[in-house]
Amino acid sequence: MIETININWPSGAIDPTIHCPACGSMVLSPLEEEGPGCHHIQFIIDSESGEFNYITESFDEILKEFRKPDVEEFDEWDATESFLEEAESNTFYVMNLILPSNVSMEDDPVCLRIGYELFFTEDQEELYEELERRHDEEGLHDHSQN
Repeated sequence: MIETININWPSGAIDPTIHCPACGSMVLSPLEEEGPGCHHIQFIIDSESGEFNYITESFDEILKEFRKPDVEEFDEWDATESFLEEAESNTFYVMNLILPSNVSMEDDPVCLRIGYELFFTEDQEELYEELERRHDEEGLHDHSQN
């Protein structure tokens, strides 16, 4: 099973700006039309349409085994749901942003699901290099202990 976090967004609030938890890049903003701005994002899908707003080629390939083209009511949302329940990964993480319906309180909320692949080795090296550079600039890093 894939790690998932659910965020319930308050009714009436402006849609949030979403940033990548690994690199901090902006993923989604109500003011921006462009797609995600980082390599960690594997897909963005919403429950309302059941279709992908964004998907990488590599995740599209992974999802092939979870699709059921012969089942009429089985859409991309269902395939993604199957992936989350059946797949095992310690680097994949999903955020469900649950947005209340703007139509009426009785309508189901819309879930915006964002899938992240966290590349720990590369990301950590990048982060540590940046932290070391900043510490050197500020004179906080003592190389005499290395």
